[in-house]
Amino acid sequence: LLPRSLWGGGRTMMVVDGNGDNDTDTDGEVLRQIKAKLGFHHDANCDFAFDISGKNGEIVQHTSLEKTVAVAASQVHRHILSSLFEEHNLLEHLRGLKEILFLGQGDFICTLMDGLHTEFESRDGIHEIYMISLMNIVHDALRTTNAKFLPKYVTDRVQVRLLSGESSADTFWTDVGSNDGEKEGWDIFTLDYAIDAPLTAVVHPRAMDKYHLVFNLLFRLKKIEWMMNNTWRQSTTLNHALQIMISKFGTVELAPSSSLRSENALSRMKILLRKFAMTRQCMLHFLTNLQSYLMFEVLESGWKDLVQKLQGAKTLDEVISSHDEYLNEILDKSLVGEVLLQNDEAEGSGHELPQQLRLVLSAAFRFCKMHDKIFSDGVETIQKATEKRRGAQTRSTHGEWGFDQFDADVEGLNFYNLADEERLVEVESISEEFDISLRNLLSMLNDRINGNSVQDVDVSSPSLMRPTQTVASDRAKACTNDALRFLTFRLDFSSYYGL
Repeated sequence: LLPRSLWGGGRTMMVVDGNGDNDTDTDGEVLRQIKAKLGFHHDANCDFAFDISGKNGEIVQHTSLEKTVAVAASQVHRHILSSLFEEHNLLEHLRGLKEILFLGQGDFICTLMDGLHTEFESRDGIHEIYMISLMNIVHDALRTTNAKFLPKYVTDRVQVRLLSGESSADTFWTDVGSNDGEKEGWDIFTLDYAIDAPLTAVVHPRAMDKYHLVFNLLFRLKKIEWMMNNTWRQSTTLNHALQIMISKFGTVELAPSSSLRSENALSRMKILLRKFAMTRQCMLHFLTNLQSYLMFEVLESGWKDLVQKLQGAKTLDEVISSHDEYLNEILDKSLVGEVLLQNDEAEGSGHELPQQLRLVLSAAFRFCKMHDKIFSDGVETIQKATEKRRGAQTRSTHGEWGFDQFDADVEGLNFYNLADEERLVEVESISEEFDISLRNLLSMLNDRINGNSVQDVDVSSPSLMRPTQTVASDRAKACTNDALRFLTFRLDFSSYYGL
C-alpha cells in the first residue's frame, strides 16, 4: 500500500507542481495548508500500528506513516481532479474532441465538406493550398452551424494541419491509378485540436495520434459519401437529358437517316447509367451502414461509458486509464487497429482486417473518380446546351432565328462517348472488385468473431480462480464481438454475399 500511495500521489503532485496550480508562495505555507486539510501530520517517533479491514474482510495492518501517505494522496488526487474538471474543463474538451475530430457535429462537417470542395476545385494543385484559406473555411463552418453553441474555449482550439508527403495518413487509398499518384487537397487536409498542460496528462501525444487515426477513417468515409451524392446528381442530370433526346428522336421511323446508330448509342448509354446506379447503390448500402455503426455503436456508446467512468474516478490514474480504454475500444471496434500507428508494420491478423477495409473503400473511391471523369464532360455539355437554348428563346421572342446552324451541344451529340463499351467494361470491373473485397472483409469479420469469441466462459459470473484482468479482457472481447456481429448482419442481412 505504501509504495503504491507514494508513487500515485507523487505522480499526481508532479502534474500540480508542473502547471502552477498552487497559489501559495512558500513551502511553509503549503505545509501548513496540507496539515490543515489532513487534520494531522506524521510523527516519526510515534509510528505505531493499527488495524483496518480490507476489501474482502481480512484484517490489514497499517502504520501511521501509511495512513498519513494514504490520506495525503487522497487529498492530492481530489485537488488535481477538481482542477482538471472544474478549472480546466476536461470533460468539455473531451466532448469537443468527439464533436470535431470524431465528426459528431453533423452539420459542421457537411458545411466543411462543401467549403473544402469549392476551395480545392479552384486550385490547380496542392502547392496552391494555403493554411489561412483552410482556417477561414473551418471558422465559417463553426460560425454558421450548431457548432457555434460549443464553448468558445473549445472552438478556439480547432486547427488545421496539412500532412507532409511522408505521412502515412495521406496514403490511405490503395492502388489509386486514376490520378497517377498526384495528391489532392483532400489527401493532405486534417483537422487538429490544440491540447496544452495540464490536459496533456490525460490527452497525451499517443492519445492524439489515436484521435487522428480515427479522424482519418471517418473523414474519408465522409469524402466518399459526398462523392457518391455528387455522382447521383450527375447521373440524374444525364438521365433527364437522355429522356429529352429519346422524346425528340423517338423510334427509327421518326428519327433522321442515322437513327439506327443513334438509337443503339442511346440504348448503350442507358445500360451504362443503370450499371452505375446499381453499383452506386451497393456502395452506398455499405457506407451508410458502416457510418451508422461507427457513430452509434462505437462512438456514442463508448462516450457514454467514458462519462460514467470519469464521474466515478477517484485518482488521476483512473482518469487516464479510462480515457485510454475509451480510445482503444474505438480503435478495436472501428476496424482501424492500433497496428497502423506503427512504422514497422508486421504482417498478421491485426493488420489484415484494417487493410481489407481500406481495399473496400479504395474501390468505392476509384468508382467515384471514374464516374466524375466520365460524366463531367457530359454534364458540362448539358449546361452549355441549356444556356444556348435560353439564348435561342430570347432571340425568338425578338423575331429572330433561335438557331441558324447545327449545334452539337444542343443536339446532345457531344456525350455520345457514354455509349463506348469500354466504359461499361470498366464499371463492371470496379463493381466486381468491390464485391470481392467486401466479401473478403465479411469473411475476415466472421473469422475474427468466431475465433476471438469467449467460449465456455460465463463472463457474468467469473470464477475466483480467474484473474480480474482476464475477466475484464473477456468482457471487452465479448462486447467487441457482439458489435462486429451486428455490423456483419447489417452489411449482409439478405445473405447476398453467401456468408
